[in-house]
Amino acid sequence: MAETDSEEGRVKVGGAVAVAVVSLMLVMALVEAVSRVLLPNLYFVWPPNFSMVFDAESNIGGVDFPSQLTTNIHGMRGDPLSDSYAYRVLAVGGSTTICVYLDDESAWPQRVQHRLNEVLGAGKVWVGNAGRPGHMTTEHVLQVEALLSQHPEIDAVMLLIGINDLIRHLPKARDPNRKEPPQDPQRALRMAFSFYPGWDDETPWYRRNIVARVWEMSNWHPWGRGDPKQLRPEDAKGEFVAMMREYRQHGAEFLPDLPDLASGLSAYNDRVHQIIDIAQRADVDVILMTQPVLWRPGLSTADRKLLWGGGPPLGRFRNGATYYSAEALDRGMALYNNKLLEICASREIQCLDLDAAIPRTAKIFYDDAHFTDYGSDRVSEVVAEHLLKREALRQGIARAR
Repeated sequence: MAETDSEEGRVKVGGAVAVAVVSLMLVMALVEAVSRVLLPNLYFVWPPNFSMVFDAESNIGGVDFPSQLTTNIHGMRGDPLSDSYAYRVLAVGGSTTICVYLDDESAWPQRVQHRLNEVLGAGKVWVGNAGRPGHMTTEHVLQVEALLSQHPEIDAVMLLIGINDLIRHLPKARDPNRKEPPQDPQRALRMAFSFYPGWDDETPWYRRNIVARVWEMSNWHPWGRGDPKQLRPEDAKGEFVAMMREYRQHGAEFLPDLPDLASGLSAYNDRVHQIIDIAQRADVDVILMTQPVLWRPGLSTADRKLLWGGGPPLGRFRNGATYYSAEALDRGMALYNNKLLEICASREIQCLDLDAAIPRTAKIFYDDAHFTDYGSDRVSEVVAEHLLKREALRQGIARAR
């Protein structure tokens, strides 16, 4: 009898354990399903619903602080994309497109939307901002292909490009034997997107859940996690910019001439053609713009103190490093801008020579190439005027009537 009771007890315990295990598995499955809903397997240049506040008045001039950068459910800066808009434009580029330190409403893509809707009617045009600091056409090829496929309702893609292709190529051009990271598709996706399908496939299963995903999103940074004690670009106080300016001021040498940029320009040429091909296959209008910069001959001492680019790659900066002069960087940027104009002419695409339209003054730029509030508004004015002349925009608005 005692033996029977003991056996029944073991059965009950075993049943309870089985129920607990099954219940735990169901809870884990539910948590995983909820996490997939909150962060679906789509492409995001920035995390969806991301937010960051900046108060960099002591280091960044010409910008009203505090300012806020927020992204919508698509991981873009701007209003959520919906079918209510008659014409939808996706802005792709680097830091001069996303305008990190400027408030959401002051970034030039949002100002372009505002200006177009003032002319065409409220709610007619949507402009989404998918720029991200440091990105060049290597990332833009992936972004344009993925985002146009993911958002087939987009009518036009607008790219402000060239400067990061120049800056990122300079170390390789100066030292052809410099080792480059291996070509790895996963690494390329990690560079181009904050999250993408399969981004956590190599993560242990117990970390692929809502808690881990929320933690990942809340700790995300445009330049990766890195050492929390190390100052990184786009910090809330603008201290990185101040530090980099100081390094440039103490540069050991300012080279008057650039190395041979032929291979970089050739690769840039190929990638821009790729972007055009992708957009045209999707029947999307392509708007290409040259990059304005502060670099020019005859900069005043005050303006030269605003500069920090043209030196060692990120992570290798130091006092006593070698930099390129503002005049040399100006000539390099002209090569990339001219290459873009050549491509537009050869493909019979309307190109906006923004560089020619924007004055090179500290009223426009707070450093080498990033816009002040005034500069961003001036850019938006030139871009909006250009878009209003484009047949594709007029046709898009007409079709929606």
